[in-house]
Amino acid sequence: MLNFLYFSLEINTPLTKPLGAYGDVYELPSNMWGANMVPQTAVIPLVDLVITHGGNNTVTESFYFGKPCIVMPLFCDQHDNAQRLEELGLGLKFRPYQVTENELLVGIEKILADQELADKMKTISERIQASNSQSRAADLIEEVALSGKNINGEF
Repeated sequence: MLNFLYFSLEINTPLTKPLGAYGDVYELPSNMWGANMVPQTAVIPLVDLVITHGGNNTVTESFYFGKPCIVMPLFCDQHDNAQRLEELGLGLKFRPYQVTENELLVGIEKILADQELADKMKTISERIQASNSQSRAADLIEEVALSGKNINGEF
């Protein structure tokens, strides 16, 4: 059984969607589950594919958990992220207001059937999770804050 995040086509697969502050007024199709707040980092590990607008947080979290993305960018960094993912063969991009249901379904099937992509995403995930980047970033921020120096050592 496949699981998706941020997906609203009428298909026979469980889907997850955050509903926001007015979640109690929405009526979702029977193949969807929603709540006013859905913790993205708790859901992404459970899905096979992330369909997103392509913001930095979602793309980074998808990589952290080794999940490929379909990106439908709306503005700003989302277009760059979608372009890079597609150029590097790590996902697909679609224009959100022009993509057809068939194009999206073909894209989903393509990504989910791509074992080479799954292997790449697993390698990326393992590398990110093994890194000490969060701790290193915190150390650098603390060092700059306490010393008054920038990261190049200058005042």
